[in-house]
Amino acid sequence: MAPVRTKRLVASLFLTAAVVITPMAVAAPASASQGSDCYAMAKALGYRVGPKVAGACGFPAEQPSFGKPWVTPYPGCMRHLENAGISNWNHRFAICMKA
Repeated sequence: MAPVRTKRLVASLFLTAAVVITPMAVAAPASASQGSDCYAMAKALGYRVGPKVAGACGFPAEQPSFGKPWVTPYPGCMRHLENAGISNWNHRFAICMKA
């Protein structure tokens, strides 16, 4: 009777390991980083991507807004882009939302 229980135990352990490992093995790699989306948006809007824009893209996209139904970009990103010479608020908003 003991060998049957041992076989069942080993089989259940292998099955559990397969269930845990399979999703990790077949997971798709990430496409692009958020920073590269931010750079691409700045380039698409006609701006040169330099260290100031790269610094702005390092901020998170959205400011934590507890209970606010509207989306606000992180103020640090907006400020950095303004200091970089991007005066158009709509362009800064679009770039920061990709950060």
